[in-house]
Amino acid sequence: MNPTEARRKKALKTAVLVVAGVILQAAIILLFVFLVLRVRHVRLRVRSAEVEGLAVNYSSSSPSFSMAMHMQVNIRNPNFGHYKFEETNLTVSYRGRLVGEAVIEKAKVRAFSTKKVKLTVSVDSRALASRSSKIKMRKDIYAGVLTLEGKATLTGKVHLFEVFKKSKSAGMECTMEVNVKSKEVQNLKCH
Repeated sequence: MNPTEARRKKALKTAVLVVAGVILQAAIILLFVFLVLRVRHVRLRVRSAEVEGLAVNYSSSSPSFSMAMHMQVNIRNPNFGHYKFEETNLTVSYRGRLVGEAVIEKAKVRAFSTKKVKLTVSVDSRALASRSSKIKMRKDIYAGVLTLEGKATLTGKVHLFEVFKKSKSAGMECTMEVNVKSKEVQNLKCH
């Protein structure tokens, strides 16, 4: 083999290795961007709800109900970075009318983890004054089931390596039925 040919083969081998290294680095960077830096949706759900001190007024002229609801709300962060969210309200409504509210304090959810927040919502229907609301409420009370809706929206940012910050919000709408006789929550569904 002649020395110029050997030099040419060595240069070609070096060039191939450099190109392979650049392609490998580009593949690693693309993999990093598409897998690690992709921000997924944060999930917010009511996992459990319990009723305490349910008081029901069966009066035909002014039916009402009041109770304390103890709820566990789960905030799931499936991202590589932590999620910081602002203070928000969880509202409980009966037939579209607000009957209770609780504050979800601002906090941080670590990467790939779920934060469990315990709340107590004071629910009171006495503020519902319309005649049609009272008629429907009386029917629901006598039927033994009160259907309540819970809603909340978190707004915050996913912090990736304290360099990249991506705004994300998480919303929740739950329906639940309160059994008047057993004083228990049943059919809790969130979406």
